This record gives sequence, C-alpha cells and structure tokens, in this order.
Amino acid sequence: MLKNHTVEADEDGIVANGHEPPNPSIEKKTVKRIYHILIALIVLVVVVTTVALAILLSPPHKGTVYRPNILIVIADDLGYNDLGYFNNEYNGGEIKTPYIDRLARESIQLRRHYTQPMCSPSRAAFFTGRYPFRYGMSGARAVYYGSRNGLNTSEILLPQTLQEVGYSTYLFGKWHLGFADWSMTPIKRGFDYFYGMYGGSSTYYTHMSYEGPRKSGYDLFEDTLNETNGDEVNHTVVNDNGTFLEMLLTRRAVKILDQIADEKDRDHRGPFFMVMSYTNPHAPIEPMERDVKQNAHVKNEKRRDMASMITSLDYGVGQITATLERNKMLNDTIIVFFSDNGGQVVALNGASYGSSNYPLRGAKMTLYEGGIRTPAFIRIPGFNKSLNGPYSKKPCTYEGLFHVSDWFPTLQNFAKAKRDYSVELDGIDHADVFNDLIRGRGPKKEAPRTVVVADVDPVYDSAAILDDKFKLIIGNPTALAFDQVYPLITEDSKGKGIVINDTHYSVNGKELGKQIGLNSELIKRYENTSDDSLCVDFSCMSQTMQLYDLSVDLSEENDISERFTNIRDNLRDKLREITRDTMARPIYYEDENSEALDEGVWRVWL
Repeated sequence: MLKNHTVEADEDGIVANGHEPPNPSIEKKTVKRIYHILIALIVLVVVVTTVALAILLSPPHKGTVYRPNILIVIADDLGYNDLGYFNNEYNGGEIKTPYIDRLARESIQLRRHYTQPMCSPSRAAFFTGRYPFRYGMSGARAVYYGSRNGLNTSEILLPQTLQEVGYSTYLFGKWHLGFADWSMTPIKRGFDYFYGMYGGSSTYYTHMSYEGPRKSGYDLFEDTLNETNGDEVNHTVVNDNGTFLEMLLTRRAVKILDQIADEKDRDHRGPFFMVMSYTNPHAPIEPMERDVKQNAHVKNEKRRDMASMITSLDYGVGQITATLERNKMLNDTIIVFFSDNGGQVVALNGASYGSSNYPLRGAKMTLYEGGIRTPAFIRIPGFNKSLNGPYSKKPCTYEGLFHVSDWFPTLQNFAKAKRDYSVELDGIDHADVFNDLIRGRGPKKEAPRTVVVADVDPVYDSAAILDDKFKLIIGNPTALAFDQVYPLITEDSKGKGIVINDTHYSVNGKELGKQIGLNSELIKRYENTSDDSLCVDFSCMSQTMQLYDLSVDLSEENDISERFTNIRDNLRDKLREITRDTMARPIYYEDENSEALDEGVWRVWL
C-alpha cells in the first residue's frame, strides 16, 4: 500500500531528503548533452560500420601492394542476343545461361563494348591494347592454319606485362595469333602455361582443324617452358579424342585452380592471370546431347543447337566460378567476360547458324553493329555486396564507349602493372570509372573514351568510326555480305511462345560465292610485298559513306549521311587523322605450307 507523504524544502531549496527540486536550466543542459552524445554515438557507429564493411568487401591480402587475380572469359562468335541476361529483353529468355547471368548481375555490364569484326584481330587488340591496323591485322580476316604470319612478335602483350609484376599466367583454349615459329606461340608471348589449340577452330570431339576446304589436322596441345632451358618449350600433343572440348578446357583449368589454392601463403604464390578462351559457340555446331535435352523448349532446330552450344559455355563458366568460390578465391578475383565478335547468323554457303544479334544489323565479319558490338561485363571483388546484391533486378550498366583494346590498360591499372612503351596504346584506362560505379556513385567525370575506330581495312575497302552517338561507315561494311537486320523473333502460328524463322537467315548463295572469290584474289595480292600499287593508306580507300545516329537508330536502317554532311565529314577527317602514317601493310595469311602438318598433327615448323 502506497503512503502519501510531503517533502518540504529549506530556504536554500534543499529538500529534507537531500534532493534538489527541478531546475529548468539544468534540465535543458542535460538534454543537450545527451543529444550530442547520441549524435556522436551514431557517427561512431556509421564510421565503424563503414570501416568494417570496407574490410569485409576488400579482398584479403597482405603486404603493401595488393594485386587481384584476373580471370578472362572469351566467348567465340557469341551473338548480341544469345545470353540470358541480354536476350530476356528481346525474346523472353529463350536461351538459359544461369551461371553467366549470375556473374552479370554481380558485375558492371558494358552496353557499348566494341570488338573487331573477326576472331584474330579482336584477340590481337585485347592482348596488345592497340588497334590491329597498326600492325597489319585489320579486316574480316583471321590467321589460317599453316600461315607463316601472325601477330608481330615486336608487340608487347598484356600477359608479359603482368609476368613482370609477379603474375603466373595461363591460357586455356583458342590462341589464333600464329604458330609458325615458337616465338609466335603463347608460351613465348607471356604465358607460363598453355592448354588448347593454336588455330581458330576445330571439331569439338575429334579436335581436328575446321576451316572448310583447307587441310585438316589435329590441334590440341599442352605447352610449358622447359625449367632447365628457358628457351625451350615442353610441347605435348593432348591425346583425348572423343571428349568435348569445353569439358577438357574446364577440367584442366579447375585442376590448375585447385593447385593454386593449395599454396597456403597467398603472397608467396602471387596472383594469377587466367584466360579461358572457349571456342563455343563457334562452328562447327556440335552440341552435347545433354545440352540439347536441356534446350528442348527451343522449337527451331538451328536455334536449339546454338542454344545448346551456349549452354555448354555457360556450364564451363559455372564450373570455374564454383571452383573459385570453393577455394575462397572468388572475392579475390576480377572476372571479365566478352565475345570476340558478333554472332555468325549465316554460314558462308547461306545456311542458317542459329545465332542472333537482334536488334542489331549485320553479323560477324561486318562493320555493322551486329558484327562488332558484343555482350561484356566486369565483376570486381565486393561489387555485389556493396551495391546491388547477388540477384539484383537492377543491374549496373555502363553506357560509355569501350573498345576491346581498353582492357589492356584497365587491367594493368587494377594489377598495378603500368609501364612505359615505345609505342602509344590505343586502349584507354577505365579503372577509375569502374571503381566509381562499384561504389554506387556513378562516374565522377565524362566517359574516358570519346571515339572508337571500329576498323580500317584497305583489302576489303572498309572502315568505320564511332563517337558518342554517331557512326560513320566508309566503303564496304560487309566483307561477306551479311548486311541485313536479322529480325529473328516471330510468333508461331498459334501465337504461343517465340520461335526463330529460318527465312530471315537466307542470303543469295551464288552472289555470296562470287564475292568470296573476288576477296580471295584481292587478299593474295598482298603476298607480294614489293607490289607498290597496293593502297595501305586511308586516302586511297573508297569515299562511299553511311552515317547513323545510334541513339535513335540502333539497327542502322536510316542513313543520314546526306542530311548531316558536317558530322559525316568531321568523322571522316577524324579517322584520317588517327590513321595518318600509322597503318601497317595488311598481312597475307597464306595457308599452303605442307610442312606445317606432321602426320596429321599441326606443328611449329620454322
């Protein structure tokens, strides 16, 4: 039971039980003091949380100089509309690529990533950081099996610069930059280990070179440097006839990654640079039965086979990613993914391939967007936790111009491997832009690249240049006549689902054959290096021009060159200035060296 009682204060205001009566001024000071303390505590919590997150999101490392692992995944002839995360926008997710999609969601997606129109030039640009016309590798031409020529050995390659700062370097899969002499092979161009094919394409099960009527030979090797004599290469023919190529490459890469992980001291073993240069989905289209069953929902047979080749690529990427994750290396590794050129929607004989670049015009071997604009992304450690989360529905995209040569200085920056060069790079460093994006701030400044030279090729009389939104094409943009917008998406007769219409792949086979023949004769003229009548200068090329505003005409259907002559002429002059006195004589890739084949196996012969 509570008792009522009163308390009386004395004349000094001190109550009988020793307590002071309430003082309004003191109360205000106390509240203010508590307020400041709370603010300080909140600030402290924010700072501590930020620091803790920074530590958690930063890859674990020791020492003063941290260099991340770098994994490059190169797809071969992958169409702009051939991946799940990309083609959902256009055809309802017909092709499923869950492993690549996961990485893409955790990455910065490059929406304007440009390559060369063909395999060898794109790979050369990636490895050198320079436009291929600087060293004679421009155009829709590739290094043939049996060719004496390839990427000039005077060019400094990205893996060589990374080796200099302690990276171990690995290449799995396609090389396609020449192998006539050992000095041209991967082991002599900056790679510690090579497991793959010297040439550009081979059958997926028998591993025989695949270049139409040209001689066929076995092309699957394993190379390392001789530990006793560093000038010699330990060269082994990989006898694994019957196993799907993607599986072979992935299994060997997984084995190497597990070996790397066994090194307990991360600083002792150093970082790695690994290139997974898959041939999927390049021809020949030989899908695994496992993958065909997984794509049974794709109604069109050609599109289903293509989807199956891409499923295999996706599976390989998933295995590599899972290995990194299992070995606690995923958050210590930068991952870059891109295709070397656009998808090949039509074969040289006019048959359908099943790839799709929709809504872009053209295909592989052309200077239209479908030949040179490819899917690409970069996953930087910590990005998925710091910004969007692993399954964000709002991916981070970069809309600025980016050329495949830009990977060279960008990755060098991340690897702290900058160096001086005797020649100027065409590639532009985007590391700062990407760092801003992964912190959720967006680029602090304008995009570093304002112009892309898509190609300059006096053999096929074709060239193209892009600025912020305009694209100028000079001469013949279609080396092999794949110049249509291939609208591959149509509803079936019952209006259910999405199918591919084969008629959109059709071309005039006879006319195509004539053009190929003419081009072959023109290329052969370059074998005679003393022929001074051949033009290797931009001024000698055709001045037929097309101009497109890609911001409103992504499919390049409306040529505005006659309406905006100032823009057209300014871009032409800019291209002339960039190429002035820097164009090398185009390489002729002859393929008639019988000594390159030894009992049915391709070999280094010079």
